[in-house]
Amino acid sequence: MANYGVVFDNNGRRIDGTGYSIAVLDTGIDLDHPYFGPDLDRDGVADKIVYHYDFAATPLENFSDPSSNDDNNASDPNNHGSHVASIAASSNSTYPGIAPGANIIALKVFDNNNKANFYDIEQALQWVVNNSDRYNIASVNMSISNGRNYEIPWFLGGNIEDELETLADKNVIVVSAAGNKKEYGVAYPAASINSLAISAVNNQREIVKSFQYHSNLTDAFARGLNIKAANRNGGTTTLSGTSMSAPQVAGAVAIAQQLAVQELGRKLTLDEIRELLKQGDDVVNNPEYAGKVLNIEKLGNAILDMVPSRETSQVSSNGFDNPPENNPVNNDLIIAQIGQITNLNHQNQTINFDHNFINPVIFAQPLSYNGADPSTIRITDIQSNNFSVELQETKLINRNTHSGFHTTESFSFLVLEQGVWELADGTIIEVGTITTDAITTSNWETINFNYDFSDTPVVLTQVQTDEDATFVRTRQNNITNSGFKVALEKEEAYKSSGHGTETIAWLAISPGQGSWDGNDFIAGNTGDRVTHNWHTINFGNNFSNAPKFLGNITTFDGSDPSGLRYQNLTKGSVNIKIEEDTSNDSETNHTTENINFLAIEGEGTLSGSGVTSLTGLSHSQLAGINSDVFALGNETESFYDNYGQQDYLEISDFDVSQDIIQLHGEIDDYYLGTSPFGTDAQGIFLENSGMQDELIGVVKNTSNLDLNSNYFVFV
Repeated sequence: MANYGVVFDNNGRRIDGTGYSIAVLDTGIDLDHPYFGPDLDRDGVADKIVYHYDFAATPLENFSDPSSNDDNNASDPNNHGSHVASIAASSNSTYPGIAPGANIIALKVFDNNNKANFYDIEQALQWVVNNSDRYNIASVNMSISNGRNYEIPWFLGGNIEDELETLADKNVIVVSAAGNKKEYGVAYPAASINSLAISAVNNQREIVKSFQYHSNLTDAFARGLNIKAANRNGGTTTLSGTSMSAPQVAGAVAIAQQLAVQELGRKLTLDEIRELLKQGDDVVNNPEYAGKVLNIEKLGNAILDMVPSRETSQVSSNGFDNPPENNPVNNDLIIAQIGQITNLNHQNQTINFDHNFINPVIFAQPLSYNGADPSTIRITDIQSNNFSVELQETKLINRNTHSGFHTTESFSFLVLEQGVWELADGTIIEVGTITTDAITTSNWETINFNYDFSDTPVVLTQVQTDEDATFVRTRQNNITNSGFKVALEKEEAYKSSGHGTETIAWLAISPGQGSWDGNDFIAGNTGDRVTHNWHTINFGNNFSNAPKFLGNITTFDGSDPSGLRYQNLTKGSVNIKIEEDTSNDSETNHTTENINFLAIEGEGTLSGSGVTSLTGLSHSQLAGINSDVFALGNETESFYDNYGQQDYLEISDFDVSQDIIQLHGEIDDYYLGTSPFGTDAQGIFLENSGMQDELIGVVKNTSNLDLNSNYFVFV
């Protein structure tokens, strides 16, 4: 299957689409969605979106002038385009795209009524033809269809076929969704010989036969069920269909072209891409589709197999051929650096890395206890080769302002690449970020792990940005093996006043003892026993020298704003305590809390291997110009049934005339009731044994759904 979050590793060189662009013709895009990178120039558009334009702002009425309905704002009113773009190239660590390094070009071709026509699509394709060199466009994703079915290659005259042919000649690969009709064949433009046709498989690599596919016309399969990715307003949504399969291949093409230029000195042709895509995984129970399931690693290795042998070019100084050296490929990448700073104070300083990272985040808590004024470690800037940091005291002490000056303190830091990583000893580390203004007194963010941890992991968090310079740190709560909650915490005197948006980094690591590149470590927790008094963590005989020590409060039993401090760090133990801030009063007693910690010996860079499992992607609408299918279950299971976790699917803009809600089981397993959103929405609830009243779906803007109607399908 496609390796979400694990880009191709070419002998230690990350191949992730960097330097290339993917054009997405769709319903638009959430222009400032954090999945599409930061907005460093503050123009309201995420920096990965290098161009956007709306070719269909309103329904086209003057067909002799397709530009008459254009504007320059490709905002997404639908979710579909944002979702598709993030599958191809999201840089978010929890829900990464196939090519997280690639840029995005968002070309809106659906009007605000979710209708499209070939005049506007042709305009968009003409723009791609004219600008493909300027933006180094590797692929064009069209998760759209004309709603028909073809069993032979199809041509729709000069409508868009001439643009598709020109793009093929320029080695800009067009990738189209096969379509979502329950028919044997594919829709147009997937049926064009100048486009790849992409069909869908489920998690078990079985063909999703409620969508279109064909033994000759389908060029590749990718996952099309349960795909969770970006929505149109900064969050996520869950969609299904060949629309979700196509952008996986569009992202893979960007990776393939980057690798081909690097190793072959040229881009691959459409025909070459077609043949390479046949060297993936097999479709289960359908031998005629052998090798057609997208696999990034196999695709990359197939490209490397095209590189001419260099043996004959290796000539020694005496004129004789040298035998080729045996240089085994090391699949381990540098993913981390551990270190310690002993001179931190209120003045900002920059810490240089020993390695250039790609998407680094920093963990740097707790602070030592040389000075007693409540303080935190505040990161102010992160670059690929360094980060800037300073010690930040609360603004007030006993409601009085003060200088904020602080004596020097020590802290350990851990730099980590975002992603899911496996260490040589089998330890799993997942690293991600979330951008939020959630504070402990109003709301908390929920983080869902991508990796399926067998035991509750050790979790650390750290504020990464300095968008709002007032005092802030993180608090955590409700850690399970599937996720946790996190929020920003202000100093006590201002704890309910709100805080600007910041980026929080988080890591989850398998609990226990291990070895990371020969450096012994312990990832553990104290249990619910640490208070304002000093508490000793004993390391036993695990370390030969004092380790680096990181930790966070991971419960929220006491609501007074608090941080963690440490002292007397040795090879055998460390003392820690909870430090309540005194900005509002001098009282510092704190109830028991649990502390998660990571103690690791050594310093310098550390390696790991990418985990090749798919991210936890979910479900719902199909794409294209026709009907939507909202899948809340499949043939084997119901989705969103984690009892008590309130993980339901929200369905907006449901069209009872053509859309479908798919459920697992039988009609008697469900009932419709009042939703948490009030009278203008209906909830879909389970009522089978052990799952009574479990909400699995909310259909908004409706009050008259009927389980016996033809828009509910039970499988």
